[in-house]
Amino acid sequence: MLSTRNSQLALKIEAVEGTMEALVAADVILASSPKFTPGLKMYERADKAMAGDMSPVANIPGLRDGKITFDVELCGGGTAGAAPHYSSAMRCCGAEETIVALTSVTYKPISDNIPSCTVAFYEDGKIKRIWGARGSAVIKYIDGEPAVISFTFTGADWQVVDGPLLTGVTYPSTVPPVFMGVTFSVGAYEAVINSVEHDLGNTVALRKGVSSSSGHISGRITARKSTLKIDPEDVLAADHDFFATWRSGALVAVSAGFGGAPGNTINFTAPKAQYQTVSGADRDKISTLDINAMLTRDVGNDEWQIQIT
Repeated sequence: MLSTRNSQLALKIEAVEGTMEALVAADVILASSPKFTPGLKMYERADKAMAGDMSPVANIPGLRDGKITFDVELCGGGTAGAAPHYSSAMRCCGAEETIVALTSVTYKPISDNIPSCTVAFYEDGKIKRIWGARGSAVIKYIDGEPAVISFTFTGADWQVVDGPLLTGVTYPSTVPPVFMGVTFSVGAYEAVINSVEHDLGNTVALRKGVSSSSGHISGRITARKSTLKIDPEDVLAADHDFFATWRSGALVAVSAGFGGAPGNTINFTAPKAQYQTVSGADRDKISTLDINAMLTRDVGNDEWQIQIT
């Protein structure tokens, strides 16, 4: 019997794309809700091979790929200018990391030179790993809770073997800030909200190649459509006209800042969000709106930014 409590999640950027890395204690991420989903395409022969009766002929295993998903609490590295423990995961989701010593760590999207990674889920004596992986993420900010990043990585191949947990791990001690006392603005209006959901919106495609033993070379980010969901209280048009903004296709700036400790203050910005749908809703008998927005470019590779100061 394996215990899900005796588990670890580790991730490392690959020196050679699609080549599995050996993971060590320094690669462990403080994560939760890990899930490993291996993929194996079976070549069906049942209707192709006629053997004189109706009994099927065994299929042949072919292309392999794998996914690993996990959650991480959004926090800083504990001191200003120190990268958080999930830094490599963000980078392999197409986020450029810029570090200003003793000041800030900033993430924003890029379109090339995105590294691949090896990801492994250690579960009480068993190791489930993928490699040649890249990913996407959804960040959920909910009133009264730490923000959570839900990562999904797609890899070119997978393996399940017996093996011990990594030893000598130093887990991060930084307590994530709670999404309260937030300075939130949309179109220069300080809306009253309960939650924000930011989807990086990466499309990860598998590169096929017969030279690879799995039939896949790596997962590559081939497209990106970042989106935002917010749920502001509805107000008079004179205060802020959400519907007119939608009708006109206007672009609005969005920002949210919370936390206060050095190295653990989060600031999210999107310079040009465009509403895609606006619909009425209800929150405890208070009229609200469900707004879905697309995050669009300003000069390029800048539709969103997360800065930790």
